[in-house]
Amino acid sequence: MIFEKIFIVIGILLAHFLNGSNLFELGNAVRPDFMVVFVVFFALRKGAFYGLWLGFFGGLLTDTALGGEIAPDQLVYYKIGLHSLSYALVGYIIGKVTRNAYTENYISVTIYVLGFTLLSRIITYTLFWIFFHANANYSFIYVSLYNGFLGPFLFFVFTWIYRLEADEVRQ
Repeated sequence: MIFEKIFIVIGILLAHFLNGSNLFELGNAVRPDFMVVFVVFFALRKGAFYGLWLGFFGGLLTDTALGGEIAPDQLVYYKIGLHSLSYALVGYIIGKVTRNAYTENYISVTIYVLGFTLLSRIITYTLFWIFFHANANYSFIYVSLYNGFLGPFLFFVFTWIYRLEADEVRQ
């Protein structure tokens, strides 16, 4: 039980570091959002509680990587909580609404990851726009497509690493 939680924390930290690296970057700062894939995986496999808390803590890690922004009034504003709110909402929605209809195959994983990455990006962008300013360089489609492409492979890897029992996986 405790080892499962330790491995989940290691997975969140690994997703955070992969999000910050340029290892998977394509062209104009387009890179996958591994944290969303991680949250989607656990929300689909374990339910709304896991999706909510992994989304919240994974989002806090993502927010800490953003750093601060100096506004025209020369104050530094930190954007802590924007990703955590959007990831937690998405994780909870996945676990509550779509988990019962989920069956694992290549097409469904691709659609779920692509759609929920797009939803989390829209929520995060809206929060940025409401509380700070619009960002013309924020990528919706490319990141969602990239996540959708990598999603089935990452689900396979996560299933192997976390060795979920048969009753936790809907066939």
